[in-house]
Parts: sequence; structure tokens; C-alpha cells
Amino acid sequence: MSRFTKSIVVDTGFWFALFDPRDQYHAQAGEKENVLAQMNVLVPWPSLYETINTRFCKKPHQVVRFESLLRQPHFLRIDDTPYRDKALEITLRWSKSKKRVIALADMVIRLVLDDITIKKDALLTFNAEDFIDVCRTQKIELL
Repeated sequence: MSRFTKSIVVDTGFWFALFDPRDQYHAQAGEKENVLAQMNVLVPWPSLYETINTRFCKKPHQVVRFESLLRQPHFLRIDDTPYRDKALEITLRWSKSKKRVIALADMVIRLVLDDITIKKDALLTFNAEDFIDVCRTQKIELL
């Protein structure tokens, strides 16, 4: 870990908003970007899979900017291996039962947030409704 005492998990929606001027949350993402320089930034692999898609890769300036962020020593990628199978099981079960519809990538992030072995203080997202319950339980601030 870096010199920062606090850690933040970043959801895909933030990256979409930060890099796409047409995104409805683009201005808000710009206002919140400063927190990326103040905390350890935890980036779950599923968020990378979603963000670095074909459309994103067609804009080299976005790729270069994102790569420069990811290369900073306080940006840490969270391996999804411990969460994948359980996330898949829960996502499918919830979808079939119509209990709640949550994307697989978001379910992995929920499990990361719920994992007490990973230190995290905040979640940066524009999709609070999918995470608010686990953030409340784990006392994680929603930004």
C-alpha cells in the first residue's frame, strides 16, 4: 500500500463518467476526481473489463490517461478470483427470483465491499442503489 491511510473502491460508472463528456455524470466525476489523489484507489478487475471496452479503446487519449492513473503506486487492482463463483451464483439466483437485478461485475464489487479482509473507507459510484446496503453494513462512505 502507499502512504495513504484511507482506501476507496471505484465502480465502473465513475470511470465511464470521467472519460466520456457525454455521460450525464461527467461534471460530477470531474469534481470528484481529486479524491483519486488522496486515497489508495482499489480497482476491482471486473471494473477494468467493463471500462476498457472496444468503444473506450477507440479513443487513444482516454487509454493514455487511464493508463497513467492505473500506473500510479496507490492504484491497486483487486483480484476477482475469490469472488467470481459466489458472485455468479448470487447474480443468477437473484435474477431468477426477481429479488434484485444486479450485474455480475457489480456483484463482485459488492462482495469486495463486504470482505472484511480488505481495508476500504469509501466507494466512488454513481450507482448507489446497488451498493447502499452493503456500504451501510460495512460503514463504507458513498461518494
